[in-house]
Amino acid sequence: MDFSKIAYTHNGTSYQDSFIYPKIMDKTAPVVLVIPDYHGATPYALEEARWLSKLGYIGYCVDIYGENAMPRSSEDAAKMIIPLFNDREHTLSRTQAALEKACSLDGVDAGRSAVLGFSSGGLFALDMARRIRSLKAVASIWGVALPWELKPSPMISPNINGASLLLIHGTKDIFNPLESNISLIRELDGANCDYQMILLGGKKHAFSLKKEDNLEILSGEEPQALLYDELADDRSHSYLEFFLSESFA
Repeated sequence: MDFSKIAYTHNGTSYQDSFIYPKIMDKTAPVVLVIPDYHGATPYALEEARWLSKLGYIGYCVDIYGENAMPRSSEDAAKMIIPLFNDREHTLSRTQAALEKACSLDGVDAGRSAVLGFSSGGLFALDMARRIRSLKAVASIWGVALPWELKPSPMISPNINGASLLLIHGTKDIFNPLESNISLIRELDGANCDYQMILLGGKKHAFSLKKEDNLEILSGEEPQALLYDELADDRSHSYLEFFLSESFA
């Protein structure tokens, strides 16, 4: 089974998301959105969607930038992601549009949808959890930490029937310092969320991003903050697999 494309326009920008069905599925299956890190919809992000399809879900990779735009260096990526950080209301409307498209696909059980985000995508996935009650599960893997408030509407509180959350970070992730995790814990506890936070000791940012997918390395830079770790990669996928099976049970 290979990827199919779905093209659409949102707020004047053209997007082309990718999705893949499980090889064997019942009449319907849950759908899981993959929101990539600042590299965009790279082969790495697509492979995450393919991995989800092997678990029996419909994997759906979001084209976060649109207009066939892809960063060619870490400097490009940093410039391209900043507008998405600066206008998270707009970014939320973008990811919500992708969710609506995903749930409209043939064979999707729209009542069982989830979101998986990496780095910046983890932040955007949490913003979806704050607003979209229909989601069953949201996972943020090496998600970045920025000011958590998304005004004017806070997280649904109490978060009854809201998404279960899984957050996996490294303790040496400079983009998600421990102080930010404490702030997030207070927010989630205050909203009565069902959540799990797993801290991987000594691991840095992007611990599941291999060197052939790392723009710092591909740009000829010495990677400082982004460092692949095979054990952390394997563990995070094991945690994620169980989390999704539990959420969709």
